[in-house]
Amino acid sequence: MIQFALTFTFFLFCLAVIYGAICDVRTYSIPNRVSYGLVGLFVVFATLVWLNTPYMPHIGFYVPPILFNVIYGFVVFIFFIVFWKLGWVGGGDVKFVSAISLFMGLEYILLFVILLSLFSLVFVLMLKFLQYWNPLILGGTWPEFVKRMLRKAEEKAIPYGLPAAISALIVMPYVMAKVY
Repeated sequence: MIQFALTFTFFLFCLAVIYGAICDVRTYSIPNRVSYGLVGLFVVFATLVWLNTPYMPHIGFYVPPILFNVIYGFVVFIFFIVFWKLGWVGGGDVKFVSAISLFMGLEYILLFVILLSLFSLVFVLMLKFLQYWNPLILGGTWPEFVKRMLRKAEEKAIPYGLPAAISALIVMPYVMAKVY
């Protein structure tokens, strides 16, 4: 039964992350309900992982490993707050990435952040390259969201929810394989 609940939690995580990325690309904002929903889903995930862990008696002070996920999520939050203060990312991106990072744990938080950095770099470079062709794209038959992205990129607005979602969807199966 716990295995089914973990699988369903993984499914809901994927849906929430994809929804957040789509909202960010379409409206350049990630609704708070997505980030807060991911935090609530993490509470369920942490409870299920704790229930799935076999009992091991410990001598002295014991810190549950899932508590470290909260610490890593907080560190990522502080890290991204600095980026937000510098004007590099939006507030929704900070909350979204922090909520995703809660799930990653010690083994995969660094992989998630590296993939997020790489995909963000590729995404920004792609938008910069497309800005060179801006008159042809805006006058062509490209989809409207591509044209809107190019117009917003000129204002230095980038939907970082998409690279965050791609990174999370790549890393999360590894996290779930460790949990099972």
